[in-house]
Amino acid sequence: MTTGVASPAATVFAHGPFRVGGEVILDEDEAQHLRVRRLGDGASIRLVDGRGAVAVARLAVDRHLVAARVAATAFVPAPPATEILVGAGDRDRFLAMVEKATELGATSIVPLSTERSLRVASRFQAIHVERAVRRAREALKQCGAAWAPTVVAPVPLGEAVGAARPGWLSLVADPEGGAVPAIHEGDAVQWAVGPEGGFTEAELAVLRGAGFRPVALGRATLRFDTAAIAALALADAVRLGGGDVVRALAARQ
Repeated sequence: MTTGVASPAATVFAHGPFRVGGEVILDEDEAQHLRVRRLGDGASIRLVDGRGAVAVARLAVDRHLVAARVAATAFVPAPPATEILVGAGDRDRFLAMVEKATELGATSIVPLSTERSLRVASRFQAIHVERAVRRAREALKQCGAAWAPTVVAPVPLGEAVGAARPGWLSLVADPEGGAVPAIHEGDAVQWAVGPEGGFTEAELAVLRGAGFRPVALGRATLRFDTAAIAALALADAVRLGGGDVVRALAARQ
């Protein structure tokens, strides 16, 4: 975007649409963020809506509200579809995982209600979804991306894998699995990662029946949040590196 406006001093989340010459009223949380940064009237900021729309704008501050006057807009195409189904384990670990998953390009985060996750007293639950959405937005602003993942309330494993997804590559993190297959840039990928203690044998059977291919993420047993991050990073690396990455990983198995 060529705007004649100084480089943005901060990125904030805002609800679109963004139109050149138009004004966007910022939510109080975002306005407070800018006050903490000591950004005042006329400062240049970057707006994102989490759905691909990006704008450069100037702050317009008065006593009661903070607005942004849009100087230029752009639209960033959606990243490759990347869904991660994760056992809804410890809430704090899950929320931290949401941040990293956003940075790594996840487009959908689905917490799973599994046999072992239901035993975790501090597990991620439906009442925590809004917190997860906010964490994703904060990560989005930090990493410079334009698309935030969707985050839903926990769903049973069978429901999560029951919907047909023609053309998707479905993978499950499994210490006994093989090497990650080839993933091309436009391929839609779906990962399943178990909670603390992993999936039960019955749950793994459900995943295999739904077409999920077991993939080993490393030599050690990973916590569920680490495994989710590793799975997303692995998929991104293979997308970017193609066959060379696949051969290197296969050689380590």
